[in-house]
Amino acid sequence: MKRFLVRTGMMLLVASLAAAQQPSPTPKSPELVLQVTTRMVLVDTVVLNRKGDPVKGLKADAFTLTEDGVRQRISSFSERTSEPAKPTPPPVLPPHVTTNRPVVTQTNAENATIAVLLLDGLNTPPQDQIYVKQQMLKFLARQYDPNTKLAVIALTNKLTVLQDFTQDPLLLRAALDRYLAETPALARSGGQIETQSASVPAPNVNLPAQATGGSTGSGSDPGLPATLAAGGSNASIFEDIAYMMDRFERESENFSRDIRISSTLSALEQIGRFISGQSGRKVLLWFSTGFPFSVVGDSPSSMETERNYGDQIRRTINLLNDAHVATYTIDAGGLVPSSLGDPSLSGRDSEGKVHLGIDANRALSSESFQRFSTHDALETIARDTGGRYFGNGNDLDHAVQAALRESSSYYMLGYYPTNKKWGGKFRQIKLQVERPGVQLRYRRGYFAVNPSDWRKDNGERTLTAALGANSLPSTEVTFMARALPPLPDSDTVVEFAVDPSTFSCETEAENHHHCTLQFEVQAFTPNGKLVKAEVQTADASLPKPTYERVSKQELPMNVPIRLAPGKYVLHLGVRDNLTGLFGTADLALEVPANRESKR
Repeated sequence: MKRFLVRTGMMLLVASLAAAQQPSPTPKSPELVLQVTTRMVLVDTVVLNRKGDPVKGLKADAFTLTEDGVRQRISSFSERTSEPAKPTPPPVLPPHVTTNRPVVTQTNAENATIAVLLLDGLNTPPQDQIYVKQQMLKFLARQYDPNTKLAVIALTNKLTVLQDFTQDPLLLRAALDRYLAETPALARSGGQIETQSASVPAPNVNLPAQATGGSTGSGSDPGLPATLAAGGSNASIFEDIAYMMDRFERESENFSRDIRISSTLSALEQIGRFISGQSGRKVLLWFSTGFPFSVVGDSPSSMETERNYGDQIRRTINLLNDAHVATYTIDAGGLVPSSLGDPSLSGRDSEGKVHLGIDANRALSSESFQRFSTHDALETIARDTGGRYFGNGNDLDHAVQAALRESSSYYMLGYYPTNKKWGGKFRQIKLQVERPGVQLRYRRGYFAVNPSDWRKDNGERTLTAALGANSLPSTEVTFMARALPPLPDSDTVVEFAVDPSTFSCETEAENHHHCTLQFEVQAFTPNGKLVKAEVQTADASLPKPTYERVSKQELPMNVPIRLAPGKYVLHLGVRDNLTGLFGTADLALEVPANRESKR
């Protein structure tokens, strides 16, 4: 890694880059600024009347906000309402220029309701995926609001953007027409997903003593063969084999579930970073049959591999909250009957009499718990991000309408917590409004994590991994970049211009501000092979005049990389080293083969 000190002379934009890019003014959205020394907590809030319509026109003094029971003073307050806007095509960037700035790549980004439609093929059976598609086509035909900017993303073993943000219902319909339901069988089978082991956090696994069998077992269990539980040379080899085969099958099933759930939560985090740069409150419409919050065993072979995914889910919720993404989880399975309604599975005989044995009781108990746990996970993610869970119903069209109607108007409140200790513990937020009969949707709290703690849990590799995995673009830190074809026998120079409202600075001393950014360039061939990577870190101690100049313009940085003649796709990334937030973008480049000097 190369390390550079950014000096005062570098604070001015490269004139040629500024002229070629002609960037729009840097957005001054307070949601994008994370102060390190004085940290503001922002809470987006939807206020609904008894009919489910947004309540407008409230003032700051109508709200009471507490954190862990202690009342907080509201320091910033604004009301946001989506406004009518005529759909227009996105602007065309100059050649060799790229950006991840929503205000550049999308028109009307500041006025419309921002929403993502997530079609979850990883956790949803094909027949339910088909039904979701039909319902969404119905929604576009009858109820679509042009004030909504909607993107369509499909999740299988990877995330695929079927349609980027648009207000055009014809484009959205074409994207849904292209969507084909996929079986989740491949995604549920262990080893079928290309996932680095380091990217799959290990779930909590409980190991009861009685599940170990043999002479070390502390007690008997009805599901454990008596001879195997007794241990010793008298144990039946056939019962041993049956037990171990059952255990192996459950281990394989649990491993597949670990991969599936970790991949799903990683996808939600990618979407959070993808829409983080959009202003204000965003909506994630997640159609899924979900996954369990935990897995509890009912036999020795299953008890050995009990799972709890609570920590992973809470981490994902925290990232979505930081990005102001309200998640509306919509059960794609609709009304699902219990197996008691199936004569072949309910324990009933041909005459309808119930004869429930221990196996049937266990199966029904396990089914009920898994259904409850699955719905609980979807409901928890929705509630804790300020959204809503739609379950036990088949009217998916109505669910989407309600979610978008709720999100068309909201309030943004900001406060500086009176508790200045950032020890990582969860802090509960509670909001009240002095108006009877209203309902509020808002984030239920946050983890008071010190921004500098982002390096824990292998955080240094997050940006590199995101660039290498060809993930969705991240807009936590936004920038523009340019890379011209190089002159003969010279490096390709990638010129960055970073938006100052999306990275943080610390107050070092009087009239001096310190910021530190990491810039990374990865060069890939068109078929996805990594050829070369360059990483540079810029540390800047800015006197007040320079800091004020940068705040009104952009922070420039040049990263050279030597490449052989050929076609490449450059994966570009910028990370704020004070907070760990980062942004990414791609740029196509061709290095000419003719290396002779021009005359």
